[in-house]
Amino acid sequence: MDNQLALEIDQLSVYFGQQPILEGLSLKLERASIACLLGPSGCGKTTVLRAIAGFVPARTGSIRLHGLLVSDTSRSVPPEKRGVGMVFQDYALFPHLNVARNVAFGLAKLEAAEREARVSEMLGLVGLTDLASRFPHQLSGGQQQRVALARALAPRPGLLLLDEPFSNLDLSLREKLALDVQRILKHTQTTAIFVTHDQHEAFAVADVVGVMAEHRILQWASPYDLYHQPAHRFVAEFIGEGVLLPGLRPNAHEVQTELGIIQSQELDHRSPCGPVSVLIRPDDIQHDDLSPQQARVVSKFFRGAQFLYTLELPSGQQIMSLVPSHHNHRIGEPIGIRLEVDHLVTFID
Repeated sequence: MDNQLALEIDQLSVYFGQQPILEGLSLKLERASIACLLGPSGCGKTTVLRAIAGFVPARTGSIRLHGLLVSDTSRSVPPEKRGVGMVFQDYALFPHLNVARNVAFGLAKLEAAEREARVSEMLGLVGLTDLASRFPHQLSGGQQQRVALARALAPRPGLLLLDEPFSNLDLSLREKLALDVQRILKHTQTTAIFVTHDQHEAFAVADVVGVMAEHRILQWASPYDLYHQPAHRFVAEFIGEGVLLPGLRPNAHEVQTELGIIQSQELDHRSPCGPVSVLIRPDDIQHDDLSPQQARVVSKFFRGAQFLYTLELPSGQQIMSLVPSHHNHRIGEPIGIRLEVDHLVTFID
């Protein structure tokens, strides 16, 4: 058994009646790591959290927390004995308790002085010391989220689960609070899994991300590897921006496309030659006024420092390009482009 693992799920399946919600899902999470489950609505992200917490039974597979078996087909440890904390989407604060008493809720077994000290420590950690006597309705959404986080961290859980923790907040506050939560989790060395549908949020906070679809995790990897080395066509299309460009692989080292020949040692030599789809990200297409190859501007999206251009090739195929915003081209205007692919990703057609 790996002592560095906080969580190990092996071939987990969960059904609601005859409807599969999760099928054959597996993952491993190291201690003090932050993981994210990312995917479209209805793919089973929240059900994974609920299965880990013990709120829903598994039909097949097993769950181990810090090496201890808490769920398989023959047994299920009750939620209150799993050492798992949870932050819900709606925060689930007790409206009749003030901030301090909300945070103290899971500390009933501690002596009064120790409980008071732990509450004070948690409120200091989340920056709410001055609001200890306020009630939830007197707090902003961001403050309520911090109280929920402090309450979940107070009993020192072995694993913290967060279900869409920032979805009720406006965009600017969501980004700031996400980074604050990452800082707090790293400071306390808390192992955590959170669910989101926001890729930017996942990439900013998580050490490892699981992209979910088809009732399972299709790829479990760092944000960098998900973007640059997607292992599945769905992951390539779901993560980031880009297009799958038709190509032909004539040999083990190159791919022919409308944009030219791409040579790479990254191609899997075991894969057959023939038609392929090539993942082209916006940062793979460089704007170059001196290039003989041109594409027509179809649309553009201003991002401040950059434009995201949608460009049309002579064949009608569309691609995207990130271009510094001082290159302000008109819709319909042809511009010079150059292909620069650092990470070649192909899928067999």
